[in-house]
Amino acid sequence: NPHIRGMAPYMPAPRQAGYISLDANESPFDLPASVRKKFLKKIKHLVFNRYPDGPSTELRRAVGRKTGLPPDWIVAGNGSDELIGCLIDALAPPGGTVVIPDPTFVMYERLARIRGARLAKLPLDDQFDLTPAFLDPKLLKSAALWFFAYPNNPTSNCFSERLLLTILKRARGIVVIDEAYVDFSGKTFLPLLRKYPNLVILRTFSKALGIALGRVGLAFAHPKITRLLHVVRLPYNLSGLGQALALTTLASEREIRQNIASIVRERRTLLDRLAASTVFFACPTDANFVLVKTARPKKVFEFLRARGILIKLFHEPRLQSYVRITVGRPAEMRRLAEALDRMENDSWRK
Repeated sequence: NPHIRGMAPYMPAPRQAGYISLDANESPFDLPASVRKKFLKKIKHLVFNRYPDGPSTELRRAVGRKTGLPPDWIVAGNGSDELIGCLIDALAPPGGTVVIPDPTFVMYERLARIRGARLAKLPLDDQFDLTPAFLDPKLLKSAALWFFAYPNNPTSNCFSERLLLTILKRARGIVVIDEAYVDFSGKTFLPLLRKYPNLVILRTFSKALGIALGRVGLAFAHPKITRLLHVVRLPYNLSGLGQALALTTLASEREIRQNIASIVRERRTLLDRLAASTVFFACPTDANFVLVKTARPKKVFEFLRARGILIKLFHEPRLQSYVRITVGRPAEMRRLAEALDRMENDSWRK
């Protein structure tokens, strides 16, 4: 495949025992014991020698009851990553143009390149928001797909709603709004799904609901689009264990919501701490992580790692002055705050 020449494998860093992981935007909370018990009870009834339900029928119905959408408006996938690939496979012709902001979630570009799509990367402005370049009439007419993370990863902000709506109204292609962090932003385009037949919304169980191990993602769209996604997805793309875990989580959402509330509180505390700093500048955030500007990001990364705390360090030119900190549990955030306090003394700055 000539499109993958020169591409390196995407190999996530191995889990490091004994470290506080504030680097991967995961939920810091494992499943509550009561929910884990329900899941273990549920899998006792699974038949392991048979294939799972290919279209994830029960899961789509359960999600439909939560969202008010018919099941044929919903597709389940092996994480959002698979669904991003399916959208490109189904909706972008060979060599078709895929539009993404820069910077944004790396898998949009990676999956588009693997499939030989033509990529239009448009820089965000100084506040990491969309610019008028996204309203280029030629692009609005010719682009097959547009991907917008909302809130954006890694910049943590929600893009201008006004500009996104303008793109939705004018674009001839499909506009994908990836709402992986919707539970932390409270902002969604889901109510507009019936109004705009070119709108696709992505959601995931990996973030707020805390079952990243299960790899469960969802796509919401008009049935004309979801039918095409069913054409290109693999027949048994979501494992029976993943479906069972997602169904258990949906039925226990009230218990998990307590964890989401804790993350939001700790996010506020972290922002207040950084606002008082003379070394760090926190960008506005609608997600479960904060993008932080600092004059010495590598030094910050190494200082925290030496104290058992992992954060995200960037190598992309536009982000070389930043680190990304995922919000953790209260005790983890207290340890982070203590480390940040130590970093701000004169001996560290020298």
